[in-house]
Amino acid sequence: MKKAIIALVSTLCIIAAAIGALFVWEHQSKLALESQVEDFLDACDTDATSLDVHGRPYILYAMRDSADLTYVDLALQAGTNKDQLLVHRLSDSHADRLTRFVTFDHPDGEVEPIERADGSFTDSAEVNGSRVTFSADVADDRLQVFADGSSTGQIEMKQDVTVKGTAVTNAGVVVELEYDSPDCPAAA
Repeated sequence: MKKAIIALVSTLCIIAAAIGALFVWEHQSKLALESQVEDFLDACDTDATSLDVHGRPYILYAMRDSADLTYVDLALQAGTNKDQLLVHRLSDSHADRLTRFVTFDHPDGEVEPIERADGSFTDSAEVNGSRVTFSADVADDRLQVFADGSSTGQIEMKQDVTVKGTAVTNAGVVVELEYDSPDCPAAA
């Protein structure tokens, strides 16, 4: 009976140690992926305030030396309240695609976003009782947001981007950008 208890306790200890080692390996893998993304951003002089690597289990992505999707919060510029870069499939210091979402502050006044029937946001809002349509354009290294053709905000851009869409949300006017070249974000 004693031998059976010793064998059972030994087996449980081995299993517990293996599970503990797996958790440590997973955490180390996440740190390795974060480091890979940080190196990519540092090489491009991008000022990240935080990053969140997605893609679990981290062990499998780290073994492939590939970060599937990373959300990178960038330093805010005047007139913005959120600026986030998405790094898609980073491997060997090369990203497949870079997408950026810049949220500009609402214009002064009472702003009520206009939603579609499915609850998604549109490029329009009721501003002080009048319907206003928002748009965005990139020219001369500047991203500008317009409300019915009048400029309502702008930020500097360090790399060529294409405006993919504009939406008015409860948080502000969100502009979706796609980088023309994923080799270097140089975003902030």
